[in-house]
Amino acid sequence: MIKKLIYSSLACAMILLCNCETNPNEIILTNPVAELNAIRLDKLLSEKHTAKEVHNNLVKYPELYENFFTIMLRAGNKEDLFSNQERVDSFTIPTLDLFINDTNMQFVFQSIAEEFPDFSFHEKEISKGFARTQQLFNSNKSIKIGTFYSNFNATVLESDDVIWIGLDMYLGKDHPVVDLLPTSKIPQFYKDKMDKKYILSDVFFGYLMSHAYEPLGNDFLSRTLAYGKIAYIMTLILPDDAEENKFRYSKEELDWCIANETSIWHFIIDNKLLYSKDVSKTDVFFSDGPYTKSLGKDSPSGVGIWLGYQIIADYARKTDQTAIEILKEKNIQKLLSTYEPE
Repeated sequence: MIKKLIYSSLACAMILLCNCETNPNEIILTNPVAELNAIRLDKLLSEKHTAKEVHNNLVKYPELYENFFTIMLRAGNKEDLFSNQERVDSFTIPTLDLFINDTNMQFVFQSIAEEFPDFSFHEKEISKGFARTQQLFNSNKSIKIGTFYSNFNATVLESDDVIWIGLDMYLGKDHPVVDLLPTSKIPQFYKDKMDKKYILSDVFFGYLMSHAYEPLGNDFLSRTLAYGKIAYIMTLILPDDAEENKFRYSKEELDWCIANETSIWHFIIDNKLLYSKDVSKTDVFFSDGPYTKSLGKDSPSGVGIWLGYQIIADYARKTDQTAIEILKEKNIQKLLSTYEPE
C-alpha cells in the first residue's frame, strides 16, 4: 500500500507498474455504450392508470402478464387474459381494478415510486455491463430491460425478450412495507437482503445462468466450478460493483469467507465432500438461507459459489487462459490444479 503522496509522476508510474496486479481478462470497452431505457411497467400502478389501461399495456408482454396474473396474483388463468374480449371485460379488468385500487396496494405502489423515482443509475450500469458482455462473447444480441411489480415473488426474470426487475424486492430491509411482510412469505434472512445494491448482480447472475452456464457434473466439485465460472465472468462484466454484491453478501460476510477460506477447504476435504454426489450433504453449500448449515451460523449462505469463484479466479491468474477458454474448459482437475488455499 502506498501511504505517502509521491509527487514524481515517473516514480508513481513505476510503483503502479510494480505493485498493481493486472487482470489479463479485463474487458476494456472499445465502443460507445448505448444506454438502455427501462420499460417502467411499475409506474402503471403508481400513476393511477385505469385497470383497462393497465391491461392494455401488460398484454403487450404476454409471458410476463400470464406469470403476473396467474402465479404472482393467483387471480385467474391464461384464458382470462387472451381468450376473448367478453371474458376480459367481465372478469380480468374488474379483477385488476380491485387490485390496483386497494388502499394497501396503493401504499406499496407509491412506496416503490418514491424509492425509485427514476432508474437512470441502474440503466447506465446495466448498459455498461451488457456492453462488456457483448464484447466478451462477440455478440450483437439486443438487450431490453424493464421494471415491474412482482407482488414480492421475483427479483429478476426474463420473458418476452425483456429482463424484468421486480422493484418491490429492493425496497430495503428497513422499509415499512418490507417490515410488514410476514416471514412465512419471505423469511427474515431474505428480507435483510432486499437491497437495491444487489440489482446489478441479480440481473447479470440471472442472465449468465440462462445464457452462459454449463453444467460440469453433479458432484460437489463440478457444481462448485460451474458456479465459479459464472461468478468470475460477473467480476469482468461488473468491475465497478462491490465484490460482495456478486454473492449477495454483506462486506462482513465476504470478510468471513476470506478469513475462513482454508478452514472451509479443509472441512470439505476432511468430510469427503469434494466428489460427493449426495445432495443431502452438498446442496447446503449452494442454496439460499441464513447461513451455510455445515459451516455454522457465522457463515453466509452459498459458500460453495464463493469457493468456486476463488478456484476459477486463481486458475485465471496463474494461467494464460482467456475468459472464454475458461468457460469452455470441462476438465475439472485442470481447473482445480492451481488452487492452493493458504
